[in-house]
Amino acid sequence: MFNQSRIGKYMRRSISLILVLSMVLLTGCGSKTYKAGKQLDIGVLPDLPVYGELGMAYDNAVIAQGEEIDAANYNGCYAAMLVDETTKDTIVAHNVHGKIYPASMTKIMTGILVMESIEKGDISLDDVVTLNRKVTFDDWDAMASDLVGGCSLTVKNLLYGLMITSYNDCGVILAELIAGSESAFCDMMNEKAKEIGATNTHFVNCHGLHDDDHYTTAYDLYLIIKEFSKHDLAYVIDSLDTYDFTYTDADGNEQVVTIEPTNEFLTGEVNFPDGYSIGSWKTGTTEEALNCLIMELKNDSTGEEYIALVAGADGKEALYSAMTELINKAK
Repeated sequence: MFNQSRIGKYMRRSISLILVLSMVLLTGCGSKTYKAGKQLDIGVLPDLPVYGELGMAYDNAVIAQGEEIDAANYNGCYAAMLVDETTKDTIVAHNVHGKIYPASMTKIMTGILVMESIEKGDISLDDVVTLNRKVTFDDWDAMASDLVGGCSLTVKNLLYGLMITSYNDCGVILAELIAGSESAFCDMMNEKAKEIGATNTHFVNCHGLHDDDHYTTAYDLYLIIKEFSKHDLAYVIDSLDTYDFTYTDADGNEQVVTIEPTNEFLTGEVNFPDGYSIGSWKTGTTEEALNCLIMELKNDSTGEEYIALVAGADGKEALYSAMTELINKAK
């Protein structure tokens, strides 16, 4: 039989052994075999951008800060860019990371948020909006519709008017419908820009009329139009060469205004190079931004897709000449 002293000695040894084993396990010594069932369940945070398995560089063209590629013919513009989206090769790069004013190219981001709201079911293209006032702007030549307080129209007409003929007031009406105020909507725009990697962009309005604190870069616009083009509705809108913008006036009468795109390649005012189709696009013009255009292109024979941008061209002739030069380089 064990006596008391031997029992006590045995207990002390047992406790010491347990403590040593605990320290070994806690400090990571001993066996290096890990059981999958014991690993932490690690997920992706919902507010972070998710790219392909090789990261953002796999999904997009990558252009270094200050890198100029075949840019000699575009020194008359502030920025120019041509990317082969099929291969992610950059064909032309001129000042693609320089700060620019986007003017109405801003509306691409506005369109993204409107289409996302439609797809989530928050709003519908068929929803009818009745105005409580006329939306006005400080710029006397700001593009706007004839809508006044008491007019009503569908979300579809607001979105088409915004994207096709660049009605600035349609943007404000949609922003207030979705977010309650234009300011709150701009917060959403900036958050979306951050989400897709357009980190050199800042929006203070939903339409692009000039503000010194409202800016982007050619490269960020490249990322933004790619996000826009993920939505099927974008292609439906951007394929139209006319649209009957329809609303009910304050007296209850239906009014129809046939609107045309601001893209002169689509209206036929400028000849578009043969062998290519236009996908998503947006123009922009202000005194500070000068003349701008971003477009998706598709080679009809090879199926190769491109994104082309010209910003800061001094006049429409210079704009479309530079864009035509870019398209010809894609051949």
